[in-house]
Amino acid sequence: MNDQELLKVLKTRRSVRRFLPGSIPESDINKIILAASWAPSGTNHQNWHFIVINSKAIIEALSDTVKKTVSDYAAEIKLDSARHGFLNYTGYFTFFRQAPHVIAVVKKPYDSITQKLMRRYDLPDNFLTSTDVQGPAAAIQNLMLMAHAMGYGTCWMTGPLIAREKMESILEIKSPDQLMALIPLGKPEFLPPAPRRKDVEGIVEYR
Repeated sequence: MNDQELLKVLKTRRSVRRFLPGSIPESDINKIILAASWAPSGTNHQNWHFIVINSKAIIEALSDTVKKTVSDYAAEIKLDSARHGFLNYTGYFTFFRQAPHVIAVVKKPYDSITQKLMRRYDLPDNFLTSTDVQGPAAAIQNLMLMAHAMGYGTCWMTGPLIAREKMESILEIKSPDQLMALIPLGKPEFLPPAPRRKDVEGIVEYR
């Protein structure tokens, strides 16, 4: 693959929110997870784990849990207009219910060498709070790009984390592991148009 072919894959990937019925072969899912596993991570710690959810009952249980949590929070909002705004936005948190597969991305604990050194000498390490997130985030990007290259659709969902602890209970994810995202996976019903992107000149500077 040359640079232009890679750029085409990057530029044509979309966040897919509507899926066609029908499951994906396990061999294809394994290839997608393999791509995720080749993401960079701090000291090659590979602090990620993937739960591929094929069970419709489990997917529905996760969706119902998110809906119930949203409803409980909405009930605490007294102003009607604010409550409606909250419900309109959080309505997007459960479209994964329609997907034939959902991949739960689990972040495993990771302390960088720098963090360990700083703590050993009683020095502050709060500037390194995102180190454990960066490897799994890179893995999610790999996963989504491979899925797209194979003709499948995905969406990086963090909205459902409003019910993270309850979903972790359903999925039997034990602390210190933590659910990081849900990725619905399937054949896209359609591909949305390309969203506007900022010009390169507006997001880069050279010094």
